[in-house]
Amino acid sequence: MSKAQSAIKASNLFKRFGDLIAVNNISFEIFEGEIVGILGPNGAGKTTTIRIITGLFESEDNTDISIFNQNLRKNLELCKSKFGIVPEISNAFRDFTVWENLLFTGRIYGLSKQEVESRANLLLHQYDLYDRIKTKTKTLSKGLQQRLNFCLALLHDPPILILDEPTSGLDPISVSIMRKRILQMKEEGKTILITTHDMQEAQNLCDRVLIMNKGKIITDADPDTLRRNFKQKSTIRFQLVNNISSPQLKTLKEEFGIKQEKSGYYSFLSDNPIQDISSLSHIISHSDIDIENLTIKEVSLEDVFIDLINKTKQEEVK
Repeated sequence: MSKAQSAIKASNLFKRFGDLIAVNNISFEIFEGEIVGILGPNGAGKTTTIRIITGLFESEDNTDISIFNQNLRKNLELCKSKFGIVPEISNAFRDFTVWENLLFTGRIYGLSKQEVESRANLLLHQYDLYDRIKTKTKTLSKGLQQRLNFCLALLHDPPILILDEPTSGLDPISVSIMRKRILQMKEEGKTILITTHDMQEAQNLCDRVLIMNKGKIITDADPDTLRRNFKQKSTIRFQLVNNISSPQLKTLKEEFGIKQEKSGYYSFLSDNPIQDISSLSHIISHSDIDIENLTIKEVSLEDVFIDLINKTKQEEVK
């Protein structure tokens, strides 16, 4: 299998606003067809990074950015055309109808009337907005406005999509539509860059995550690898249906390190939940112990994120 083409390659990104260093000499590469999340607390430098690589902020002299192997500084308009941007706050004209917004955006991109109508009709059906084409944008719910934002960003069929908090504050139906379409666009070969505070969303959607703090990238890896390498273990919890004798409890403690919680639940930490639950079931099947309400709390990307951010704060104190 041939190696995927480089979609975005950024070297030595640096941006200062007065005394504040917003992005501190970071480098990364994103390949065609990847979904990559940029995660970080407020003020980490995520938005500034996006604005630099999309040409909205002028880059420093020693910064090198290429979009599909085209130098951003030398080919600014060409590179900008490769992006479709869905901002967190809608940039659609509120007094325009859905259709008027699409026609206006199409003219900005230099599309012919026929091209605009063809692409607009396709996108309106994909995002369940076709019955709203005559509706003024300001009367749409936030979820419908976000669907329109996707249509506007995709109107010129860009190979790269930038999503800034794409599902923030949306209703469950709109969230489901957005996430389904994001995965479909990946299948279509689009490269997608997401900034989000929703760790579960990043865990479910992203092939890789770049975690930023104080203008620096502190890790670049796929979510599953980050979770596997995390020191914290999964927690298995359950309740006992009947009383358990001291010898039986001793056996479980010796085998699994089971502890009784104040709530009455029993729990233990596990590196391999499936294997440990199988072993627990085997022991229970040869005794008079019955359990119920068994749950597994696996290590999440949020656990890893919080730990990494806290570690960088501790290192700063030192």
